[in-house]
Amino acid sequence: MQKKTKLIGNIIFMLLLLGATMYLLLKDQDLPEIRRLLQGASGSMILFAVLCAVMYLILESTSLIVILRSLGERMHFFPSLRYSFIGFLFNALTPSASGGQPMMVLYMKADGINMGASSVAMLFWTIIYKIALVIVEAIVVLFYHPFMVKTLGHYQWLFWVGMAVNVVSIVLYGIIVFSKNGARYIVRFATWLLHKVRLVKRRERLEKKLDHMLEAYEEGALYMRTHWGTAGIVLVITLAQRLVYFLVTWFIYLALGLSGSTVIEVIILQSFISVCIDILPVPGGVGANEGFSVVMFRTIMQNQYVYPAMLLSRGVSFYALVIISALITIGTQISLVYRSHKQK
Repeated sequence: MQKKTKLIGNIIFMLLLLGATMYLLLKDQDLPEIRRLLQGASGSMILFAVLCAVMYLILESTSLIVILRSLGERMHFFPSLRYSFIGFLFNALTPSASGGQPMMVLYMKADGINMGASSVAMLFWTIIYKIALVIVEAIVVLFYHPFMVKTLGHYQWLFWVGMAVNVVSIVLYGIIVFSKNGARYIVRFATWLLHKVRLVKRRERLEKKLDHMLEAYEEGALYMRTHWGTAGIVLVITLAQRLVYFLVTWFIYLALGLSGSTVIEVIILQSFISVCIDILPVPGGVGANEGFSVVMFRTIMQNQYVYPAMLLSRGVSFYALVIISALITIGTQISLVYRSHKQK
């Protein structure tokens, strides 16, 4: 009951934040002109953008199939895709996209998939998902640094903070995977520090809880140390997944009849938005994502196109997927309730 109340609270908060964001962004804009540009956008290009957004989840589900089959679990395409949509919904509704993977594990369990195997798959995929983003941005820094400096301007610090958070996350996951004692030392230091600054009162209790979590990760750590081939395959799929998601913005750019920027430049801009905004503890990045999109889009298009581009890009890559994911999740829940009732 408490989890449902919290989830409903997150939904209400996200809707209020969305309403406030749209009001602040659009209150001084020429709304008839924005509507005219939206109505004149190419339907075929928007369709390609939608296909890219859906392909993002198809590629995620493909990664899950590869991982779970390597763990000996039978996983087919449509159930895996359903889990990806469910994960997208709960990631969108929870701070720092923290709710998707636990819900995916629960729905997999309801379908008879071993909870240990699904937890390992989620941990494995999370690490590679972060590595893929760091690889993309490392290429940008090495080969497109002048463009990065020009477009990010005084927001470069936010980019480097986002990169640092992702790198630190990968390092911490790496310690868990390759050094059990190292992970315990980090846990001890973290709980000691939190206790010193009076954020944690019962240090011993927290340490026991974290030790239990580390034991649960041990199976996943062993798997990741011994399945480098699978890691390589999933990394390639995940890199494609990242890029196809960034391509949504490119097709929106074309839908509005714009030219002058290359597909690589548009992908880079969208990747900056992901790095800078994904670290914020806001459900779905609502508010921050829209605002930063406007800032980034201004570097490659005239001002009258900035807001239509933001509305279409964000609408396709996030809000449309949230609606589809919600319908799929509701359908799945109804199916589970019916199946449970039938078994009784």
